[in-house]
Amino acid sequence: MPASKNSVQLLPNDAYDDTPGDIERALIESDLGMVAPNSKLLNDIAKPVPPDEIDSQHVKQLIGRLHDAAAGQRRDSRKRKKRRTLVGLAAPQIGVSLRIVLIDTKVDANRKKYGKPECFINPEIVWRSRETEEGREGCFSTGQIWGLVRRPIAVKVKALDEQGKPFERIMEGFTARIAQHEIDHLNGIRFPDRISSDKKRHWVHAEELDDYPKRIKHWERLCSRVRWEEVKATPTQ
Repeated sequence: MPASKNSVQLLPNDAYDDTPGDIERALIESDLGMVAPNSKLLNDIAKPVPPDEIDSQHVKQLIGRLHDAAAGQRRDSRKRKKRRTLVGLAAPQIGVSLRIVLIDTKVDANRKKYGKPECFINPEIVWRSRETEEGREGCFSTGQIWGLVRRPIAVKVKALDEQGKPFERIMEGFTARIAQHEIDHLNGIRFPDRISSDKKRHWVHAEELDDYPKRIKHWERLCSRVRWEEVKATPTQ
């Protein structure tokens, strides 16, 4: 496919090594407290938060860290268009194996409008629509891997809020996708695990992110299941 006038120059299809942009992005994410994609914690099932501990100092501090990471990434995203704007975050992504996530329930699919991320403690999906839709996903915790994931278009989530009060939220479209993506993190699942076709699991460098959405159906630098397993494998000491 020829490059359009406003397109960036794509890298060769066999270019899997980290680029300067990838390295810079990883350093920014590390500064925000994100663990590396090969962290064992990301493959583990997170522990529930005991309701009587929600008001404890360590849980409050964790929620504060999640909000700080979200706010820090958003500030950087506004300054630099190629940054991924954070619309959801799970506690394991910042190194804590507890069942807490943030979800932006106000964001629209084209990311022109954002809301303040909402805290869900011990979230559980109690209903999923039968209708599904394929959509693009990326993640702080998958490095350069992006892809097309099929998920239910609507879900109902039951959780506790920051005061320990139970609530339910029905989400549709993009916010339903965010909720499923983040709750997957609590179960040691990342979106590439849910993609069965290697053709729909893609390797995308930071310098190519502007062009990727326009070319996603024909992206040629693929990420096999084997390569993905290598990315998430914990290095031996």
